[in-house]
Amino acid sequence: MSVHPITVRQSPIYRTPASWVERAPRIVVIGAGGNGSEVVDALASFHHALRSLGHPKGLDVTVIDDAIVREPNLVRQRFWPCDLGQYKSISLVNRYNLMLGTTWEALPFRFPSLESKEVIRYADLIISAVDLSSARRAIASSPLLSRNCMWLDLGNEARHGQVVFGAAHVDKRSIYPNVMDAYPEIGTLEEDTKKSCSVAESIRSQDCLVNRAVTTAGMSIVWELLRTGETDKHWITVDLASGCQNAFPFPSVPQCA
Repeated sequence: MSVHPITVRQSPIYRTPASWVERAPRIVVIGAGGNGSEVVDALASFHHALRSLGHPKGLDVTVIDDAIVREPNLVRQRFWPCDLGQYKSISLVNRYNLMLGTTWEALPFRFPSLESKEVIRYADLIISAVDLSSARRAIASSPLLSRNCMWLDLGNEARHGQVVFGAAHVDKRSIYPNVMDAYPEIGTLEEDTKKSCSVAESIRSQDCLVNRAVTTAGMSIVWELLRTGETDKHWITVDLASGCQNAFPFPSVPQCA
């Protein structure tokens, strides 16, 4: 009598490689604006926490953004009047290098660029915090990605936003789908390059706390990876209007019982 294995569907759990404990995880942040500046701020806290907990190196962070701090960026982004006129990426990285004694790197170039090729090649985790669909498409189609590279994408509108965590490399997207799989329309979306002209207009167009709320949700996944070594979270939605936040696991895959 033949015995047929029982197949069940189960949501996968992503577990970080051992290298994240043995050395500094290489994290690349693309975009240093509303969400990106909050991401870098959170990573600075994580670095200090990990070093306090005995991690040998903490975090190795590179920030990519060619934008310059403008007056409308104040209040909703992690910049102050003293930062005006500086590159966002350089301003943030210099701040935390001085505070924490780190050697993080700033690349004040538009992504993708020749200058960003090497950091993308060796990235363990890419965090995209950009308004441009073209940047997301460039990440997804990059031939430089490590097979183990993961991708956290942050996006938001006026009072709501979403976080998608998944694999950057095509080989693992069937198990850990990324933002391009969650939102396939990104493949054909046109760019929205409109900029606010004042702080007041910036706040009218987006809630003052929406970036912090979305980033906190996304960075909670990163902290899980760093502290516990695993996460089952694939997708988080945040709605400031209703006060709701919902987390969703990775899509279930067949497994033998």
